[in-house]
Amino acid sequence: MSNAEKIINDIDLFLDKSMLKTSKITPEELINFIEEKWNEADDEKYSIYQAYIINSRMVNEYIRAKDFENMMRWLDRLDLHSASQKDESYITNYYKGECCLECGNEEKALDYFNLSYDENQEYIFSRAPFCYEFFNKHLETPRELPDEDEDEYSDPSIELEHWKTFFNQEDEKFYYEIFDEDDEYVDEPTEEQQNGLDYLKDNQTVILENILNTLLVSYPDLQKKYSYSEKDKPDFMPDLQNIKGFADLLSPTYFYVTSVIKEDYPYIGFGFSCSWDSEHGLGVMTYKDRIIEIGGAEIAFDTWTAEKDSQT
Repeated sequence: MSNAEKIINDIDLFLDKSMLKTSKITPEELINFIEEKWNEADDEKYSIYQAYIINSRMVNEYIRAKDFENMMRWLDRLDLHSASQKDESYITNYYKGECCLECGNEEKALDYFNLSYDENQEYIFSRAPFCYEFFNKHLETPRELPDEDEDEYSDPSIELEHWKTFFNQEDEKFYYEIFDEDDEYVDEPTEEQQNGLDYLKDNQTVILENILNTLLVSYPDLQKKYSYSEKDKPDFMPDLQNIKGFADLLSPTYFYVTSVIKEDYPYIGFGFSCSWDSEHGLGVMTYKDRIIEIGGAEIAFDTWTAEKDSQT
């Protein structure tokens, strides 16, 4: 009987622990744990998709460590996985070239880029600028590349000092996206949407407290739903007495200003990463300082929820 699924789940859980805000796991400890567990698992791991994700993570860990030999060893392991067979060879060769370039081996990167280019001359120029700029210098007839800042765009951000302090994210920016009536992203808010952004900034403390107090009420039910073991519960879903405990369990990700308007103010959704569900996160839909619904990350941009409430 295969042991791969259990071991991959163990690795996945350890990875989740390493990404917690309270984690003390070092990169070296992470690498050593995965190396050891990976070798314990039988070859069935090469048919488990999560193992493919873990394998890619190890490639990145060794890139960060500038350890070319081990990075290549894990790239070779990627080739063994069933998921890698779905990609065209020019995509695989480009990816290997990008990894080699990031790891500091320009000669090997150029070899892989040439293999990719020989099969598909356009693909590399649709990927990361640092890769195609490097490769272009080695072409016999270099291409004319677009200006570096030509298509550069960044979502707008809002200053929320209380949120920064509460979540201990002093250097972070809180980005938001604006939806039009077709749920398409737009660059500029309407007058009503700007009212909502101004309201958020002026009332940031009470809005955050309302979100967290509402979450605190449903938190015991969430603990039952996720049912972490007594060993893992203190890391992922510890018992909380007040909202301060959420500072270590949540991090704001993106805000969404919807096109659903009520009395000149929009409904605004808030997305959070959360310790207990790294895949789905946490989403909150609000109207001014009122909490409409809390659920998975999709709630933060669920205009149907906003529309339904706006009609009451």
